[in-house]
Amino acid sequence: MKSLEETQGTQKIIVTWGKEKIHLDFLRQGAGSLEETTLKQLKERLKKITGVPVNGQKLVFSGAIMKDDTATLSSLGIGPSSKVLLMGTKPDDKDLVQTTTGSPEEHALIERISQSIEKTRTNLIPQIESLETSASTFLSNQNDVVCPPEFETARKKRREAVQYTQGLIDRVDSVKDQLLHTSPTEVKN
Repeated sequence: MKSLEETQGTQKIIVTWGKEKIHLDFLRQGAGSLEETTLKQLKERLKKITGVPVNGQKLVFSGAIMKDDTATLSSLGIGPSSKVLLMGTKPDDKDLVQTTTGSPEEHALIERISQSIEKTRTNLIPQIESLETSASTFLSNQNDVVCPPEFETARKKRREAVQYTQGLIDRVDSVKDQLLHTSPTEVKN
C-alpha cells in the first residue's frame, strides 16, 4: 500500500522553529520540488507561516547555516524527511515602531546591522587596539639607522628592511581598503 505522500506526489521536510514543528510539502518534480525550490523561496514560504522576516531568518541544516539564497534545496543536501532549524523571531508592534516603514523586513535589517556592529566592537576593536600598541612600542624602540656611504652592505640591508616594512604597510592598507569598500551588512557574520 502506498503512503499518502506517494499517492499525492509530494515530499515533506520538517522545519523546527522554537517548540514548533512545521511540516512542508514539496512536489516530487518540477516547480515546487526540492530540486527547483531555492533557499530564498523557502524563506518566503516560512515568512508567510511564521511572520519571521526573510532578512531575520537563519536556516540551519546539518549543523551549517545556509546562506546562498539562490541555491536549490536539493543542492544544499535537503531531501525528503530532512530536518531544518529556523532561527529568528517575529517582530512585535514595539519593534516595528522603530522603523521608518513599519516593515518587518526593515526591522530585520536593522537587527542584522546592530549585530554586525556588536561583532566589530567585541572582535575587531581589541585587535586594532593591540596592533596600535604593538606599532607604537615598535616605533618607540627604533632608532634612526644612519649608514655612511662607504658601508654599502649595511646600506643594502637598510634598503631591504625599508622595503620589507613598506610591504607590511601595504598589507595593512589593503585590508583598510577592503573594509572601506564593504558595508557592514556585507561582512560575513
